[in-house]
Amino acid sequence: MLSETQRSRLVEPISKVFEQSITWEVDVWKADPFDVDEIHRPARRKFLSLLNTIAEQGGDAPARILLFHGQSGAGKTHLIRALRTYAHRANWGYFGYAQMTPDVGNYGDYFLARLISSLEKPYDPLEPGETGLMRLSRRLVEDADVLPAEALERLREAPLEPMELAALVTELADEILIAPRFADQELDINTVRALLYLQRNDPRIDGRVRQYLFGRPLNEFSQAAVAALDPNEGDGRAFEIIESLGRLMYTIDSAALVFCIDQVEDLRFFDDYEERFTRAVRDLIQIANRVPSALVLISCLGDFYGQVREHLPQSFIDRIEKAGPVRLAEARSRDEAQLIVKRRLSVALGRATHEAALEEVMGLFGEAFFEELAGLSTRRLLEHVQARWRAIALGEEDAPEGGTPAAAEDGAAFGAPAAPSGASVMAVKDLWERFALEYPAEIPSDEDELLNI
Repeated sequence: MLSETQRSRLVEPISKVFEQSITWEVDVWKADPFDVDEIHRPARRKFLSLLNTIAEQGGDAPARILLFHGQSGAGKTHLIRALRTYAHRANWGYFGYAQMTPDVGNYGDYFLARLISSLEKPYDPLEPGETGLMRLSRRLVEDADVLPAEALERLREAPLEPMELAALVTELADEILIAPRFADQELDINTVRALLYLQRNDPRIDGRVRQYLFGRPLNEFSQAAVAALDPNEGDGRAFEIIESLGRLMYTIDSAALVFCIDQVEDLRFFDDYEERFTRAVRDLIQIANRVPSALVLISCLGDFYGQVREHLPQSFIDRIEKAGPVRLAEARSRDEAQLIVKRRLSVALGRATHEAALEEVMGLFGEAFFEELAGLSTRRLLEHVQARWRAIALGEEDAPEGGTPAAAEDGAAFGAPAAPSGASVMAVKDLWERFALEYPAEIPSDEDELLNI
């Protein structure tokens, strides 16, 4: 049994874990302590199946694009975060992530920039250590069949002037390209040289290499510091770098290049969003064509994809939907709700907490409470649980049905402004969300039809 003192200490930690209902981009790179494998299980299985096929067959998978769609609050970005954790913890992939919010003129350049930015994040989502880019560089050079140990030691440690270093990098890159495991890969020589430069672990060099891998030209002073790199010139340079990185990922690490675009519906902020989406898909298809071991994820609202789909060439549709689009359900079942609550409570209580203590806290909510949560989205569910917990923590025996304390009482206790008829407002929100999730409206994309409605 938990003592009153123990309960009082848990008020804020438990309330806090139910506040975190939105996944931001900065969260994508870290493992989610609240993740529940049972949520969106079909989508997880399909992703892992495709990723496993790529790892085993070397890119012979006919489906290389996977579409996730669902309403706002369905947990799309949360799922992407979990998939990134799966891929990296299993060493099956290097994950690139791009949100489609900015005004982009060239999607190839944008995708390359976002890929490099993603690779600069810690590879292991549980440890803030080696980045994906440094891991790739290290795996490239540490194979004794590719580079002798003494050559690698000289690259890393020898005091060399820029031109001496350039000569060594050029020589070692040539040796890598003629090594048996790389001979048939048609790697971009400059990408290999850039990864070799990273082994110097010199911030002055790393910054220039990063700029180069972004596909940007170097001025004469930067070029002198990394003289082995040829100028970034010519059309399609971004795709050449992406292709070379993707091929290296598979050859040296048996890992896929996973590239995800998220928040795609934000393209609606632009007048020409159909054209923008078409151009973005065209460039994603080019990545999948160039890199046999690539897996492309597209995550967006279902109604948005329904609108833009009409403007896509049939060949694009065939490639996007080959694996079978996966709809991410918004409404959580009773069992899913219970798993979500139990998972977050276990984090709040601490991993060393005895199972009996966890069950005791779960019991405070009452068995019927989880029936009330069924049919809500994860986001609304978390709000609901936090409100009920606050009522329990305040000792309100007569909390309104559905687990939400009256707004005036809740506001008085937690410093929030009181709202009129708080319980009835929450009840209406619940009714509306359940209705919206069970009966999604078919919104016509034709303006005349919409006007008639």
